[in-house]
Amino acid sequence: MKMSSDILLVRDGDCFRILHGYLRLVAVLSMETEVAADIKGEHGRAMILRTADGLRVEKDSVRLPLLLQE
Repeated sequence: MKMSSDILLVRDGDCFRILHGYLRLVAVLSMETEVAADIKGEHGRAMILRTADGLRVEKDSVRLPLLLQE
């Protein structure tokens, strides 16, 4: 697991979006399967996991999708 304070997420309903650190996220996930990130307005860290179904954010034992900008 890689810890990174350079990645900031924001909750958007029942999913998450990247607020800051997209390039850092891509770089870390090219070598690791998970990375820790901060969530704006929430305490604690979340884990971003690379899965067969895409990227998922795990926080408080709940996994929600991470939406990427298109």
